[in-house]
Amino acid sequence: MRNRVDLIVGRAAWNLTLQAAICISLSCAASAGHAQARSTTPAPVSFYREVFPIFRTACAGCHNGENAAGGLNLTSYASAVKGGKSGPLFVPGKSADSRLVKYVTGALKPQMPPGGGLKQADIDRIRQWVDAGAKADAPPPESRPTAVARPAGGSTRTVSVKPTAGFSLKRAAPVASLAFGPDGKTLAVATYREVQFWNLETKSIAARWTGHPDAVRSLAYSRDGRLLAAGGGVSGASGEVRLWDVGAGRELRAFGDHTDAVNAVAFNPDGTRVATASSDKTIKTWEIATGKLIATGKDHSDAVWGIAWSPDGKYLASCGADRSVKIWDAAAMKRLYSMGGHEDVVYSVEFSPDSKTVITSSADHTARVWNVGPEGGSAARTLGGHASSVMSASYGPDGSDVTASGDKTVKVWNAGGGNTRTLTGAKDWVYAVRFSKDGKLVAAGTWDGTILVWTAADGKLAAQFSTGPQR
Repeated sequence: MRNRVDLIVGRAAWNLTLQAAICISLSCAASAGHAQARSTTPAPVSFYREVFPIFRTACAGCHNGENAAGGLNLTSYASAVKGGKSGPLFVPGKSADSRLVKYVTGALKPQMPPGGGLKQADIDRIRQWVDAGAKADAPPPESRPTAVARPAGGSTRTVSVKPTAGFSLKRAAPVASLAFGPDGKTLAVATYREVQFWNLETKSIAARWTGHPDAVRSLAYSRDGRLLAAGGGVSGASGEVRLWDVGAGRELRAFGDHTDAVNAVAFNPDGTRVATASSDKTIKTWEIATGKLIATGKDHSDAVWGIAWSPDGKYLASCGADRSVKIWDAAAMKRLYSMGGHEDVVYSVEFSPDSKTVITSSADHTARVWNVGPEGGSAARTLGGHASSVMSASYGPDGSDVTASGDKTVKVWNAGGGNTRTLTGAKDWVYAVRFSKDGKLVAAGTWDGTILVWTAADGKLAAQFSTGPQR
């Protein structure tokens, strides 16, 4: 249920019964007493404003129309009410009897989301919602999906986008991806419906890129630093890439025809093309100037979570929920070979600067480095030591590696695979990690919306931010 990005369920009028009982028991009370009681009664939990965001980020990656694990589709209220192969997901008014609550608390195994579960505050919010009847209130205008017209006779679309007027995060949202800007002083942060640009010198937000339809799942700068690509879309419905002109500080265009969200994006070396990986089990390449689809790769049997373009431009690497790592001829979009060894979902893949190896991260608690070439690949070393899923792994400029995990730590490794430093301070799952281009800083983003920056030389925490409302 936890794969970087949708929703859950409900119905009944239990609240009305409760209110009626209160009125009867207090029928002889003074009107002032009634007013005071009403003012201290907790407001009911809103499905769309409070529960919906939790499940949007935690569930829809596995429970959607294309990949309904356990027969459960949580991309709409109506489909969630139907439940899955094991029956109804919840019992309105009875959270203790609801499979939904039992899974997120670990009373039923495996605990959901896999690897670590939800924050206690989110579990409590879900309990309250179910106990209040698991009703679906009216969705706020900003959460209603917007239909996008597709051009006749083609699968590619290019749209002009205006930022959502007045949109701002009401609470801190998970960080799905990070990217250091070309100036080395800016950190781009992917979160719910926006990209935040943090100035590392002033420790403040320099700009916001809004207008995204849902969680932004992946970020990548072009090699020359002129463009920033953001991958996202709507889980279970559509996937897209949006391009940001770094110098002008504005969005250029959006394009894509994936039938599920884009989980990863990567530029080719000359910045003329971008590759995408999607939960619809495909990878695609696109022409930057026009948004035209160039080629589609279909070889994964499950959601594709990671994509990387080799620095020499010859190869693509992909990985996903089918536990495989695949190497492709980038020009022909032909799969050259697959590599197996991970025992669970493979979340990320990245090429080394010399294009000779790739590093991957997995839910099996490890990261791995693989030798790759035109004829085949082989396992080079395994980076163990994490106590939970390794959500992200990346190369440093000097041959070192860095990994981020659900165990709330970031580990730095030398070229031989030795753990040289463990970076602490995170309070929740660490979802994204990156070295700065000069290798002096390590930045990480967490499930609770915190961004941490350490100095690589001594492991000291240099800065800490939050995606939530700024004071």
